[in-house]
Amino acid sequence: MNLTTEPQQLKDLLAGVSGSQSISILLPENCTRDAMAAGLALYLSLVQAGKNVKISCPRPVTVGWNRLVGINKVVTEISNKNFIISLDYIEGSIDRVSYNIEGDKFNLVIEPRAGSQHLFSEKNVHYNSSGGTIELLITIGAASPDLLGKNYTENKNLFTEKPIVVIDTNQANGKYGKLNVVQTGVTMSELIAALLKLAKLPLNEDIAANLYDGLSAGSRNFTTPGVTAETFETAAWLLKSGARKNTTSQFNQPPQEELPRNEVAVAAPDEDQLPPDWLKPKIYKGASSLL
Repeated sequence: MNLTTEPQQLKDLLAGVSGSQSISILLPENCTRDAMAAGLALYLSLVQAGKNVKISCPRPVTVGWNRLVGINKVVTEISNKNFIISLDYIEGSIDRVSYNIEGDKFNLVIEPRAGSQHLFSEKNVHYNSSGGTIELLITIGAASPDLLGKNYTENKNLFTEKPIVVIDTNQANGKYGKLNVVQTGVTMSELIAALLKLAKLPLNEDIAANLYDGLSAGSRNFTTPGVTAETFETAAWLLKSGARKNTTSQFNQPPQEELPRNEVAVAAPDEDQLPPDWLKPKIYKGASSLL
């Protein structure tokens, strides 16, 4: 796999995200198991590296993917900002802060410290929608932003204001990012595995398990023409890193062959529809031999 400057460029972009800023990993509407496994592996690695990361797919995830680690972290839309309630504050004026929920109301309770001369009222309350802003976008398996569905159409300003890292295996990719990591002839999980390794990003058993799962799915259990010696080297590296083989997953099952549209399978007759002599012994007469 020909990755030269891309791993270092990725590290540089990641280093520019800190504090309350966040990274958003975006998956396409027609996300494959391979892309989902790769995206979750990258998500877990960046979280372990101390980054504030969110992962989003515009469609709800497939039930059959519940073996992927971190699948419960996938949301269906981008959340760009946090809602913040601010109070004018004087040192030592608050004794305790708590909350309770009454019906459909969330109540934030501010208890002033005894003897404090500072009184809280609605005049002291301020609201804003800042903090937690997305500083970096990473798309996985999306040849164009349109394939990201509502995560693109409802947030087009982000795609013009923020740097984008495009990771894909499709030759037709439009390379719309500041950094475009596009490699053909490999699975998405194999590409992410190479990036993590070359950029020296964290790898643990869960990350390796997701990548091995995606690698197996994307290569149809290592049977597609694109499988090379490097593919098996990647698989061996992931297994050494703690990946577990999943022998019961759907991509290890033989494909079900469908009958041609103009052919109809004929079911065997039910027992109560059998001819009366069906179960009686049959005597077959062969041709008489010639002497």
